[in-house]
Amino acid sequence: MTYLNSNQLKQYQDDGYVAPINAINKDEANEIRKEIEFIENKWPDELKGSGRNYVHLISSIFDKIAHNNNILNAVESLIGKNILICGTTLFIKNPNEKG
Repeated sequence: MTYLNSNQLKQYQDDGYVAPINAINKDEANEIRKEIEFIENKWPDELKGSGRNYVHLISSIFDKIAHNNNILNAVESLIGKNILICGTTLFIKNPNEKG
């Protein structure tokens, strides 16, 4: 069964991305935020530079995101069932931060 509808598939073909996708709920988003804040407080330099890569290997919360069915189903609609997670990268923009 295809997760993305025909309009979303067309958007991907035309624009190279699909948005929005209902991937996580508010409670899960709060859990992710708390995890980022925990890591930043416990290991202040851990999520800087290359430390923002492969976070799913150091955090069970991010590993859960990497295996999120809503995300995987959307990706499967585009590339098929043979999905390999070869990396994760955090792009963090704090409030009032330019860029």
